[in-house]
Amino acid sequence: MPIIRQIQSWFVLPDFRNFGTISRLIMTGILALVLYPLISGSSASYLEQLYIHSAWTAPTLLLILIKGYILVSVFPRIIESKWAVLIFHLTDLAIFSFIDCVILGERMYFWQHFFLFNIFAFGFMYSEASRRYSLVPSLSEARLSALTARIRPHFLFNSLNAAISLIRLRPYDAETLLENLANLFRAQLRDGSQNSTLGQEIEWAQEYIAIEQIRMGHTRVQVMWQHHAPDDAETPHLLLQPLLENAVFHGIESTHRPGCVSVLTTRQKHWIYIRIENPYVPTESQENAKPHKGNSMALHNLKERLALMYDNDAVIKSRQLDGIFRVDIRLPYRKKSSDLKNLFGG
Repeated sequence: MPIIRQIQSWFVLPDFRNFGTISRLIMTGILALVLYPLISGSSASYLEQLYIHSAWTAPTLLLILIKGYILVSVFPRIIESKWAVLIFHLTDLAIFSFIDCVILGERMYFWQHFFLFNIFAFGFMYSEASRRYSLVPSLSEARLSALTARIRPHFLFNSLNAAISLIRLRPYDAETLLENLANLFRAQLRDGSQNSTLGQEIEWAQEYIAIEQIRMGHTRVQVMWQHHAPDDAETPHLLLQPLLENAVFHGIESTHRPGCVSVLTTRQKHWIYIRIENPYVPTESQENAKPHKGNSMALHNLKERLALMYDNDAVIKSRQLDGIFRVDIRLPYRKKSSDLKNLFGG
């Protein structure tokens, strides 16, 4: 077991679903293939060595990428297993041996290729481990900023005051408001490192909107939901609620006019697209009765969390149109894996 823990701390398994990881793996392989003939000291010409080594490295790398993508997609929790590095490396060795020894019949140079393959594989897994450990401080900072920026104090106090004022006249609304508020705070107390699902995020967002509609009125706070993406799509924890809080706080509460927030979710092939739009009134405008500071904190925080979770596969953009503030998010579609331990009481 100590050996396994050392392997886990020194090497990590690349996420073969991530385009950034696959790009780094391919570019590193090409760089190694181009540089090795220059330092090998072989009497063969550079182009001849390049061709010889490409013959076994290219198909080996291609099959490893296909195998890794299939395994991680079918068994996503295998990445978190303490045996993941060993399991994947042994299967990679089997692929390498099959191509080099059986397909190409390179038995004379098998051990040379075996040595080069292991150096490259462990070197890349070590570099991935170093890259992830370098992100740990940023991850902790992002979680902390997410915790401190989730629910604004004014929203909490106004919601509690609204519940107090409704207890006698509209007890059902007061009860609904407090239940939704309790559910939101229960969500806040969850570990920020845990992932959520799009369906759960929609539910929390709707509970938040229900609170605002009771507090400010259904006619003033209007939301148009167009949810066409799978509910089981994996998302970062608390993806939508802070954005909708921004939309209400900056787009509706800052003016005396009713406003409509639009939430659109769609799936296109392997991607999930989310668009949130809210009314936009410039701070210097006379219509802005309660000018609030910019809403860049939640967007910046979310951008950090998406980068840490999906590398460069996720994209978030915001822009101001004619009277509208729009946020567009693109996530890779991954089904939320079920925890078998929880199902069987483990």
